[in-house]
Amino acid sequence: MATFKVKYPTRNKLARALQQEIRKLGLIDTGALYDSVRISAMTGDELNRINITVNVLYYYFFLDEGTIYIAPQNITDKWLASSRVQAIIGEVVQEYIAWQFEKYPLLEMARILNNPTAFVNFNWIDEQELDFQIPERNVQI
Repeated sequence: MATFKVKYPTRNKLARALQQEIRKLGLIDTGALYDSVRISAMTGDELNRINITVNVLYYYFFLDEGTIYIAPQNITDKWLASSRVQAIIGEVVQEYIAWQFEKYPLLEMARILNNPTAFVNFNWIDEQELDFQIPERNVQI
């Protein structure tokens, strides 16, 4: 199966939006978390599904979800709820639909392909430094 890849400028817009959310919430100490944000987006083996992977330092998880000592900041929810990110995701979906029809012309007859599902998955940078494993975080948009 062919692989759809989101263009760098679009991935960069998503990354910048997440960095702005981190900054807006005041979660910049050394700047390492802010600087670690990278986005890679492509389809997997499933048709009509877009996987967006956020590569970020592992402690983003603790700031986002909270711990007994840290109040949850809900970074991901706020980021995905912003109108700017919704517009970027909409752009990605439209590019993906056009790519599917170009790559697989027979699919134009299948109306189900006009509504692909997008998922945000997290890849924790430096997780191997921990004595335990951080749970996977996958969010459907």
